[in-house]
Amino acid sequence: MTETRKPVGMELHHAIVSHYSAEARMLQNQQYREWFDTVIAEDIHYWMPVYEQRFVRDRRPEPTPGDAAIYNDDYGELKQRVDRLLTGQVWMEDPPSRIRYFVTNVEAFEIAPFEFEVFSNVLVHRNRRQSEVYVHTLGREDKLRKTGSGFKVFSRKLNIDARVVQDKNLYFFV
Repeated sequence: MTETRKPVGMELHHAIVSHYSAEARMLQNQQYREWFDTVIAEDIHYWMPVYEQRFVRDRRPEPTPGDAAIYNDDYGELKQRVDRLLTGQVWMEDPPSRIRYFVTNVEAFEIAPFEFEVFSNVLVHRNRRQSEVYVHTLGREDKLRKTGSGFKVFSRKLNIDARVVQDKNLYFFV
């Protein structure tokens, strides 16, 4: 934690945690259009970089948005993924997965008026078909903007912990 970050107060922290609970509920209930329309800002950068496990002495820089990524979406690309999923013709999601999201360890800092940097941990428990069960843990780095109707995510970096993902696909939102 750097000294330039100002932690938010308890009331604002509670509002941010409530925002994440509502977001998780929308995703769990497959309300992807509502999630997109109410949570996602038009200047979103939704990014899940590919990380290498490196030795401590390997000093190469961390991935950037220009490097290979699992997701590296802007508003239009994210909207396209939501629209495609809503067609019912995404074979890897037919029948749809049953997913539970657990968001914890939420830390929020004010970075500008009405803008916040938020760190959280997310556990995604996904059931597909009869016997496919996958568990993903991620660190999430968000930038939120407070609007008249709540919070909008304008930057989301997803740091998946597994170096090799055993899941057959990652066609879900976090």
